[in-house]
Amino acid sequence: MFKPSNIFRRLHRAATLLGFGAALAASASAQEITIGEGIAAGWGQFFVADQQKLWEKEGLQPKSINFASGRLVLDALVGGGVLIGTAAETPVAFAALNGLPVRIIGTLNRHEPFDVVTTTGIKTLKDLKGKRIGYSQGTNAHYYLLKALAAADLKLSDVTAVSLTPSDFVTSLVNGSLDAFIWTEPHISQAIKQGNGRIHALHTPGLYRTYSSIITLQSTIDQKPELLVKALRALLAADKSLKTDPDGAIRIVAERIKLDPEITRSFWPRLKFDIDLDKEALVKELESQARWAVANNLTRPDAKIPDFNKVVVTSILDAARKK
Repeated sequence: MFKPSNIFRRLHRAATLLGFGAALAASASAQEITIGEGIAAGWGQFFVADQQKLWEKEGLQPKSINFASGRLVLDALVGGGVLIGTAAETPVAFAALNGLPVRIIGTLNRHEPFDVVTTTGIKTLKDLKGKRIGYSQGTNAHYYLLKALAAADLKLSDVTAVSLTPSDFVTSLVNGSLDAFIWTEPHISQAIKQGNGRIHALHTPGLYRTYSSIITLQSTIDQKPELLVKALRALLAADKSLKTDPDGAIRIVAERIKLDPEITRSFWPRLKFDIDLDKEALVKELESQARWAVANNLTRPDAKIPDFNKVVVTSILDAARKK
């Protein structure tokens, strides 16, 4: 006897199998991309792209790896561990001075990331004289440190500068091994909380604005431009989502960097999210930092100022915007 229910069950089973097969085929055709992400609030578009699966919507199969700083992301990029990642402009300037083919293909925001996180006995930048200050060598915190000292008419020789991995900053300040450190959130709030009233942050508005940059290698631009275009399209979608739903983005970023959502919200106005690439301005900043590095003997003696017009590559973002 004919039973419509049996036919419907068979059709449903066939459709399910077809859908599963299509999903497998899509997964098999997706391009793999390994992404290096620093742990700081300024990398919000990357975190949103991860959480909302925007990489996958562009036909990518992502693997995201966390790093304590942009310089470590850059090291992984050069070593072949990641294809695209996050870094400020300063590690890129150092890479170019060393002849490494690191390229900036977009910027996520321009903002003032750093505070001087210190004991409450230190009231001004001038009070840093003779103190032990933690920083991360070769990062934009290194650049900021010298600018902060110069603003107080101090030199690097006036302090004891201690290069550490950012993950060691908070513990070292709380236990007294340091008198101050320079970094961004979530480390600022973590130190203040753990300091139980003994630690505060010195704000220095107008002293330094970073370029939160999207980096890759020239070889990836040459060999896999379509992959990079897809990645930037995912980040453009994340940028739009972040602006449309800031509350949702704050929750995503807070969860990712392990920071109280209300503290993240209070820091949010400092972040100027907008994917862009002002080549002229960025090249000028990279040249300035390269000259600073050479003048302060932070490079090898034979280092020459490179052509930073080759370091800032606009073609990938231009293509991504033509979707």
